[in-house]
Amino acid sequence: MIYLVGGARPNFMKIAAISRAFEKYHIKYEIVHTGQHYDYNMDKVFFENFNLKEPIVHLEVGSGSHGVQTARIIERFEEFCLNNSPDLVFLVGDVNSTLGAAIAVCKLNIPIAHQEAGMRSYDRTMPEEVNRVVVDHLSDLLFPISEQDEKNLLKEGISTDKTFLVGDVMIDNLLFYIDRVPIREMKEDYILCEIHRPANTDKKETLETILSALKSLSKDIKVIFVLHPRTSKMIHKFNLENYLESFETMSSVGYFDFLSLMKGSKLVVTDSDGIQQETSVLGIPCVSIRDTCNIAYTLEYGTNVLVDVVEEEKIYETVKNHLESRRHNTFPENLKRLNDGNASERIARVLLKNNII
Repeated sequence: MIYLVGGARPNFMKIAAISRAFEKYHIKYEIVHTGQHYDYNMDKVFFENFNLKEPIVHLEVGSGSHGVQTARIIERFEEFCLNNSPDLVFLVGDVNSTLGAAIAVCKLNIPIAHQEAGMRSYDRTMPEEVNRVVVDHLSDLLFPISEQDEKNLLKEGISTDKTFLVGDVMIDNLLFYIDRVPIREMKEDYILCEIHRPANTDKKETLETILSALKSLSKDIKVIFVLHPRTSKMIHKFNLENYLESFETMSSVGYFDFLSLMKGSKLVVTDSDGIQQETSVLGIPCVSIRDTCNIAYTLEYGTNVLVDVVEEEKIYETVKNHLESRRHNTFPENLKRLNDGNASERIARVLLKNNII
């Protein structure tokens, strides 16, 4: 029996694609929900959207500092595994749920698989970077999404016998659903914004710089701002609500609603890895408010451009320039093969070949 572990919004998108492949290949699995995210629009809506099976257990770890949250996951998942003895724990992404589950089971000598292995920004100030490095070095089977990620693992001394280049399961989901989701009808052109990372939201000066740049952009083109719970919380904490008057705002929306908005947008402003990938595959201009990029191919071959939060004018000009002279997807053949919608099936075949059932 395989346990697919998730706890945060992006985890469940990946689990949806993997579970479809597992069912196709008759691989027995259960979903473990850590409870890292518990807001309806960050959690339950994805189970409904993707028809995911109910979790075998909900660990209900809730909010807390990185240490508190990770410790709860270690404690509760360890106890659950001691009582249930899975054959493999399959981890996705790089959130605290991924790290906590890996630490819990590695000391129980339960094999670990990690999807999205080898992704690196080389910025240890990012909690996700710490998580993914530790998890990769604890894992027995590693599934990188690109050749660069595969090379990163090799540089860190991880055996090629453990590494299987399969592509990205997030793109599996995107291509599986893209034609089923209509474009959101709007009377005017718009750019779509989604910002949520602590580096962009947890300091007033940084968050205000982003909001001010978007306010300036809203004078030229409509801005739709999808508010992540963290972003909404910090806007209110810093008394920056007046900026929201310039945008059309929405609370966190489900996968299909966001995909519909993204398809109809002229450009997306984000700090999300997943959205950088999706826009590049779909050919939608993307501006990432980050000083590093985890997925280099979106910058080299995709539609993504990077801008650091230096000053309002820099963000404004980057978005304006990208709207006027947008980059186009120029994926080489090797990237096209990895973004073909079949990464999850390649994972399933690796597990079967290695007698993990």
